Amino acid sequence: MKLEILCAGIGGRGVLLASTILIETAIAAGLKASASDEYGMSQRGGSVVSLVKVGDFRSPLIGRENADVLISFEESEFYRNLMFLKRGGMAIVNTQKKTLPDSVIGLLAERETRYGLLDADGIAKGKGMIQSANMAVLGFFSHFSMGPYTQENVGKTIQARVPKRFLEKNLEVFREGYETAKNP
Repeated sequence: MKLEILCAGIGGRGVLLASTILIETAIAAGLKASASDEYGMSQRGGSVVSLVKVGDFRSPLIGRENADVLISFEESEFYRNLMFLKRGGMAIVNTQKKTLPDSVIGLLAERETRYGLLDADGIAKGKGMIQSANMAVLGFFSHFSMGPYTQENVGKTIQARVPKRFLEKNLEVFREGYETAKNP
């Protein structure tokens, strides 16, 4: 199995924790996994990109039009990193919007790209855990059960990775993200 996932967001949004959970989930399933993180002024809200590769790869980098999945923790980062998503790939976008601009929908349709929109910030805020929007995004992604990324497997990794005092709320946010994917 080979899978290339690009996680994109801004500093302070949990991109690196989410990518760590993706890597550890793959490893727990007995797969090879590697990552490469790119971040500049991340502490000041700058772009953060984490490249996750599952399978036997020689390089941790993801080239243009090679990512199977683009997980965007910010809508603006979706647009900035769309060029990395391959034809027939899948995009997940954290946004309050119910739809994307017509021109973008047309491009995604032309490239046979599946996409899902969710208000991860709203989900996390509703649970009193605004810092946990990344968990809603992971829950949404786990609905599609790509490779090792099932709700059960990702949930187990969250249980092992998140501090106990935040665990139950993070799992609630994760489960609601999953339910949102089931009922768009």
